[in-house]
Amino acid sequence: MKRTFNLRFFMALLICLVCFCGIAVAEETGSAVTFSCQSGFYMEPISVTISADEGTTIYYTLDGTVPDETDRLYQGPVELGLTTAKPDPLSQIPGTTLDHYDLPPVDFPSAHILRAVAIGSDGSRSNVTSATYFVGYDRQELYGDLPVVSLMIEPDHFFDYDTGIYMLGRSHDEWKAEQEESFEAWEAFGNYSNRGKEWERPVTVEFIMEDESYVQDMGVRIKGGTSRTAPQKSLRLIAREEYGLKNIKYPLYPDYFREEDGELLKKYKSVTLRNGGNDRGFALIRDPFISRLTTGLRFETAANRPVVAFINGEYWGIYTLNEEYNDNYIDYHYGINNDNVITIKNNEIEDGEEDDEELYWEMYDFVIGEDMTDPAIYAQVGEMLDIGSYVDYMAVTFYIHNTDSIFQDNNWQMWRVRTPGQDESPMADGKWRMMLFDTDSSSGVYDRGSTYGYNNLNDYLFITIGEDGHPAWILEALMENEDFKRDLIIALCDVRNYYFHRDRTNALLETMGAWYTPQAAETYRRFGPFWGAEWDTEKAYKDHLKDLGAFFDGRYGAFPYIVQNAFDLGDPAFVTIQSSDGSKGAVYANTCNLPITDRIETRYFTEYSITLTAVPEPGATFVGWQVDGENAVVADPAALTTEITFTGSFDITAVFE
Repeated sequence: MKRTFNLRFFMALLICLVCFCGIAVAEETGSAVTFSCQSGFYMEPISVTISADEGTTIYYTLDGTVPDETDRLYQGPVELGLTTAKPDPLSQIPGTTLDHYDLPPVDFPSAHILRAVAIGSDGSRSNVTSATYFVGYDRQELYGDLPVVSLMIEPDHFFDYDTGIYMLGRSHDEWKAEQEESFEAWEAFGNYSNRGKEWERPVTVEFIMEDESYVQDMGVRIKGGTSRTAPQKSLRLIAREEYGLKNIKYPLYPDYFREEDGELLKKYKSVTLRNGGNDRGFALIRDPFISRLTTGLRFETAANRPVVAFINGEYWGIYTLNEEYNDNYIDYHYGINNDNVITIKNNEIEDGEEDDEELYWEMYDFVIGEDMTDPAIYAQVGEMLDIGSYVDYMAVTFYIHNTDSIFQDNNWQMWRVRTPGQDESPMADGKWRMMLFDTDSSSGVYDRGSTYGYNNLNDYLFITIGEDGHPAWILEALMENEDFKRDLIIALCDVRNYYFHRDRTNALLETMGAWYTPQAAETYRRFGPFWGAEWDTEKAYKDHLKDLGAFFDGRYGAFPYIVQNAFDLGDPAFVTIQSSDGSKGAVYANTCNLPITDRIETRYFTEYSITLTAVPEPGATFVGWQVDGENAVVADPAALTTEITFTGSFDITAVFE
């Protein structure tokens, strides 16, 4: 008799085997309650057995609320059917925004949220165990390799009129009653506008990866500026000892390593589910895209990755999971005691003590008030401010044409140690260093990328210093020094030539576009813009990606002439750099850490020399520098690191054997 393969039987057997193995989480919760099935995706209905210590009674919920004695009494396996038709009551709650926002359809993927507690006869309680089950969905088909973040929370914590942090609520009505003039939706104050610990709520967060999940009780706040007014809001997730663990102890970013020792980073204090900020409703990826491109420059860039979020089992769209800057960030990356770390953000102390602000103003007043043309004075600045970090940061800010940045006294942050010498890290030297974040008001976000040719350098260079303590005056003062001016011009060239090279931006845009496109289209449909949902949300999103690509493609071509105009330089020279054999060695230009192994055409100005370094692979030998053309002079053709002066275009090759 011919045997046939029964797919339904096979899937049912597989589910039984998975459930039998028990819930697999990456971190022990210490809970006395266990589930027989791990969180994740199942094609067929499942039966979940809940176990607890003998002599206890188990209660459970299926709506995200924290269970207690008033909830369902566990008397046998919990049968969980397909969630393809599960209702989405939270998505239908009005009053979360004044934006044009029609309540969305209810046909999005959803999940069962199972939460259980064991209560002893003496009233003692176990920790609450929580899990997320998608039943009737193929994970790869829906989300591919994207992590899923499941938030489990008491609905009132988000949606109560008085205390719900996601709502316009009472805060809005009281604020509105005091307004004498009309206002825009993005200007509206609501419950979601409130800040501080008082407006933090307990939440259980589960990170569901391909083959395991990590669950932890944390705190959640609304995060952002005007993006708080959007229907999809950014959410800050904070680990605190009062909730259980004082850190997230899981490698959220699998390719992210500590600067201190190169080990995989496995500890975080807080992260943000970011809605795209000013880029929401557009490409969504500007900030993580720029952060990834600039990683390796001499300022801080935070880790990021796309995730799909659910609240109490309801689809909440695609977010970028961003690492957060704080004193713990410096501790975890550099091994510097966080008690000795100061960060200042938008002219206010973010981490540290109130008196620490004086350390910033001491540096600021020195730069503004002293003669930067004096080499001895400029050397003193270099002991207070990491000039390389500042130069790279400014070069990127100019290149991306950020219109909501340090030049507008917004979205800038610096850090340093309070007391130098207390920690072994070379970064514990007391110098202020830059931290890049919130770069989404850039690269032509509101004008379809058409401003790639705009000369924003002329807007902020060589202007009169004001008297209001504006952070941009540091740049204006330093521009008086010729060494700083040279370093900035070279950094502007390097940022364009290497970090934002056309091939590099196009490749990353293609990669990130593949990550974001399917869920960005669904997020458009869930939260708007609804003018896109009227026709084709995926096409609308891809058009925004094209606009982002158009800006960086155009900026790459235009930027050398923007720099030339701003500094009154001669024509930029074409400088072609290559390794004779990329498998035997690489070339590094100036202070860049990106290896050149293939032929690359760059643009530099003849007014300033460039420095190249050859790094042979183990077993290979550097022979020397070979120049084609008569326009360049190599200071030492045999040296690994050498300086090149030039009067026009030339080709140079690092020869390896």
